[in-house]
Amino acid sequence: MVWAGFSTTGKTKRAVLHGKQNSDDYVYTMSEYLLSFAHLRYGTDFVYQQDGASIHRSKRTTEFLKEQDVLVLPWVARSPDLNPIENLWSIMSPGVYANGRQYSSVAELTTALFSTWDAIEHLTLLALIESMPRRCKKGCRQYRLLV
Repeated sequence: MVWAGFSTTGKTKRAVLHGKQNSDDYVYTMSEYLLSFAHLRYGTDFVYQQDGASIHRSKRTTEFLKEQDVLVLPWVARSPDLNPIENLWSIMSPGVYANGRQYSSVAELTTALFSTWDAIEHLTLLALIESMPRRCKKGCRQYRLLV
């Protein structure tokens, strides 16, 4: 599995995650990849968006984020259509699997993923971020949320 993130200022380093992830693994990933990126660009003035995976909502993760003064955007469970990183993975997919490309090793696939990630243009990131108000409004209707 690959973890990565982005903001209006660019993309995080990408992390290759091995095996089933638990809360301690996730906290490590955030401390090594998210926080260094966010603090360099925003100090402590940023909002983090993550999906509702159990390791994202665990006591360990919640306490870690609170200790780090990270504001987390509340998120609807099972709503990948609202999550801009999911759209970015979809944008990357044709580049990774162009012409029906198959990979004979995880290393080859990882290289292709990283190459495609590195080639993503900043304007693509901005378009996804700028779509968030529309996504959230649509999500409120679709998921019958009151705001």
